[in-house]
Amino acid sequence: MLVVAVVLVVIIALLAGTMGDGREDEGARAVQGPLVSAVTGTTDELTAGETSTLPTVAPTPGRIQPSQEEWAALLPRLEEVVSADPADVNARRKLALAYYNLGYLDDAADIYRDLLAIEEDAVLRNRLGNTLRDSGDEAGAESAYRKAIAGDPTLAPPYLNLAELLWRQGRDDEALAVIDEGLKAVPEEAGANLQAGREILVGSGTQR
Repeated sequence: MLVVAVVLVVIIALLAGTMGDGREDEGARAVQGPLVSAVTGTTDELTAGETSTLPTVAPTPGRIQPSQEEWAALLPRLEEVVSADPADVNARRKLALAYYNLGYLDDAADIYRDLLAIEEDAVLRNRLGNTLRDSGDEAGAESAYRKAIAGDPTLAPPYLNLAELLWRQGRDDEALAVIDEGLKAVPEEAGANLQAGREILVGSGTQR
C-alpha cells in the first residue's frame, strides 16, 4: 500500500508540471494524498492575474513551488496587502494559498468561502476541497470537489483529488468512475495523467 501511495504522489506531481497555464494546482501541503499532489505532490500555481502587483516567491531551481520557509517569509507582506485593500481578490487568493501551505487551514478555508460567495470558481472550489480534506472534513471535501468538477469539467485536479479521497475511504469503484469521467472531459494533455492514475488505482485494489 505504501508503494502504491508513493507512486500515486509521483504521478500527480507530474500532472502539476504539465499545467503550465496555472489553471490548477494544489498547495505544498497537498502532497499528502496518493492521487493528489498538492498539489498537494503538485503545486498550487497562481491563476492568470493573481501575481500582477503582489509580492512573489521565485521557485528554487529544480522545485516547482516555494518552500514553507518562503511562504512564511511572504505571509506578512500578503497580510499587509490584504489589510490595506480587502477588496483585492488576487491578493486574497494568494494569501489563502500561503495560509494553506503553512497549515493555517481554517484561515484559508474562510478566504475561499468568502471568495466563492462572491463568484463561483472551480479552481478555488478545488482548493477549498483540499483545505477541508486536510482538516479532516471528508464530506465537505467531497462536496467541494464535485462542485469544482461541475463548474469546470475540463479541470483535471478535482477528479484526481476526489478519486484519491474516495479511494482512501475504500470506495474503489466510485474512485475509478470519477477517473473515467475525467478522462472523457479533460484536455488530452491531462488525460495521460488521469490514465496513469486509473491504472494505479486498478492495481491497488489487489493490495488492500
